[in-house]
Amino acid sequence: MARKTDSERLQELEEKMEKMKAQKQQVESRIKQKERKERTKRLIEIGAIFEHHFEITSKEEAEKIAWGLKKVVTNRKEDLLKLSLEELKNQKEKELQKR
Repeated sequence: MARKTDSERLQELEEKMEKMKAQKQQVESRIKQKERKERTKRLIEIGAIFEHHFEITSKEEAEKIAWGLKKVVTNRKEDLLKLSLEELKNQKEKELQKR
């Protein structure tokens, strides 16, 4: 059996690298496709729940309700954060009074 030259071995390695690159692209493509399908399914399910509970009949209605809910949630978050900060302040004051 004849020994391969360095240039032949280099050529083989380059061919293997090309095959591996193609395989990698295929795997990445499958992963992205799976993620897109999962996202689409999730959006459909969430949309169906939203539509059912709020009896939405148009995209415009959904948008208005979503904005309204966002305002409520954002305000609630801010209230909770303020409350948490006040509680921390009160705890520190109590600790200082104990000393």
